Amino acid sequence: MTKNLFHPLAQRTLIAGAVLAMTAGFAQAQSSVTLYGRIDVGVQYSDKTAGSNDSLVEVANAGIRPSIWGLRGSEDLGGGLGAFFNLEAHFAGDTGAATGPAAGRSGTGGFRRQANVGVKGPWGQVTLGRQYSPAILANIGTEPRAFKENLSGLYPYALNQNPGSNTVNDVGLFIGNSVSYSNTFGPVYLGALVAAGEGTGRTYTLGASWTGPITLSASYQEIERAPDQDGTKHGMVGAAVPFGPVTIKASYQKSEEKLANVKISDVNFFGVGVDFAWNPTNTLNATYYYGKDKIRRAGNLEDKTSTLVLSNDYAISKRTTLYVQGAYADAKGAPSLRTGVIVNGAHPDAKTSMVGVGVSHNF
Repeated sequence: MTKNLFHPLAQRTLIAGAVLAMTAGFAQAQSSVTLYGRIDVGVQYSDKTAGSNDSLVEVANAGIRPSIWGLRGSEDLGGGLGAFFNLEAHFAGDTGAATGPAAGRSGTGGFRRQANVGVKGPWGQVTLGRQYSPAILANIGTEPRAFKENLSGLYPYALNQNPGSNTVNDVGLFIGNSVSYSNTFGPVYLGALVAAGEGTGRTYTLGASWTGPITLSASYQEIERAPDQDGTKHGMVGAAVPFGPVTIKASYQKSEEKLANVKISDVNFFGVGVDFAWNPTNTLNATYYYGKDKIRRAGNLEDKTSTLVLSNDYAISKRTTLYVQGAYADAKGAPSLRTGVIVNGAHPDAKTSMVGVGVSHNF
């Protein structure tokens, strides 16, 4: 009896296993999910900070790129169509702590950067949910330091687009409750986004770039402040011109913010820099930034900063980069990250220096 029962059960088990194997193979061929991320930690020295004349030595998170982790997936729907999703979060590489949105923003320490789903085809891509602004995506190729996390035009870009009552906008970078369309038409990238706001003020974004012998970019982003419809308006243009191993980049940002129909900031921010790939694994960058807010701070103080940045990135593999970078800032009045690029801030009416070394590893 045992022998007679064993064979039918074994046959059914083998058949079921073969069916499951074929099904799994089919699913893998049609869809995929990827876990990815980055850890970036370094040691940084500042001779003074925004709040102190004392020097500071620290183990610092995100020297050149944010420490992140995420999940992304896609499915082939056939006929040239596809579905996709993105989930992406910040964390502090130096402490391991989750990091939430900026003050006053919606959300928790979860997927601050991206939480979206969409469809794509030959006609382009439609994305719904929390996502990167098409404005920063359009300009990343022409910003002199490619919007690195520290010592670049990223903070002036972000902190000049942060109206307090618009909680679904997160510093002009991560836009919630939004729908976007993007596509690449030959050498031209085009992206447009609208965020409903849902009671906190809408966001409107356009971004475009052209990549040929040179790269040109432009963007415009308007973020409303509910309920009076004031808020921020931000425009950016840039260019990158290669000459063999040398690429010259320049960008200009113009930002305005209003509250109750009164202008409370009016910032012009310039950057010009040079990338020099002096060997296949090393890239040297030298960039000068200048920012000024035409609106005086309390006490009739200026907010004006000039900064020189020098850095070198050494790609020891496709995933791992060793970096060294330093900056020298000359600040006037009451400087802020609306006009400066040092994360700890430039000291008021003083010259500030900082230098850092670190490692950035992608997984």
